[in-house]
Amino acid sequence: MKTVIFTNQKGGVGKTTLCRNIGWQLAAKRYKVLLIDADGQGNLTKSFTDEEVPGLYEALTGSGIHFHEIRENLSLLSGGSKLSLLEKQLASEIDGYTRLSELIGTPNFEGFDLIFIDSPPSLGMLTANGLAAASYLLIPMNASLFSMQGTNYLLETVAKVTKTFNQDLSLLGVVINTFEVVPVISRQIREEIIESFGEVMFKTVIHKSIKIEEAVALQCGVTEFTGSGTQKVKEEIEALSAELIVRLSRKDALNPVTEAAIKPTDGALNHTSTELSNHARS
Repeated sequence: MKTVIFTNQKGGVGKTTLCRNIGWQLAAKRYKVLLIDADGQGNLTKSFTDEEVPGLYEALTGSGIHFHEIRENLSLLSGGSKLSLLEKQLASEIDGYTRLSELIGTPNFEGFDLIFIDSPPSLGMLTANGLAAASYLLIPMNASLFSMQGTNYLLETVAKVTKTFNQDLSLLGVVINTFEVVPVISRQIREEIIESFGEVMFKTVIHKSIKIEEAVALQCGVTEFTGSGTQKVKEEIEALSAELIVRLSRKDALNPVTEAAIKPTDGALNHTSTELSNHARS
């Protein structure tokens, strides 16, 4: 079983849609996948069901574990507003940072090949629980100045959290998501991100597509679509999913999330942000 947390403290980078579509695609490839919605907003859950189903809150508070079956090989441990209340409670508990890790370690989760954790767009207790429980960290990014500026802070904070609770966490990689070719500055920022992160970058870039939003509305995976305008995004999701599996199979080649590992990118991204900001104003 391999556990991956999709996280970025910046909202709007598409981490939930990335998590759901990769999960859907790999389930279609016969991997047994569990999606854990650790966000109090519950957007991952809402993208699959309109039902009020028991989920992560109940599991973490000892009220029982209920997996909601989405399709063959794909299950959901749902999230929702009750998690926001739990986040405050966890801060005062001795095992507050490791509750999710302990839960995933129980026999109920042994039947899954992959567990994907969709974290909130913040670095609170629920995200910390996800970082403590995961073996791998995947960071979706936009080709935007704000996304670049926030990533260094994210990695530094993650490194500090994992130093205490999960020293085995590896950086699976950074994905450029919801990419738009226009304006030109987006292409410039993308190249600077790739240059700064190097081998950490996934080769596959996911372009912005209305089909991804349509898949959410229809509560299905984008790879199920056919017809005009679907081929490109389907191929990108399929390629990214395949690339993720390859990376998971070679853990020894991945980068541990430590402060030392992220220092080379710090100055580069900050310098790039300043340069591109000046360029945009001119």
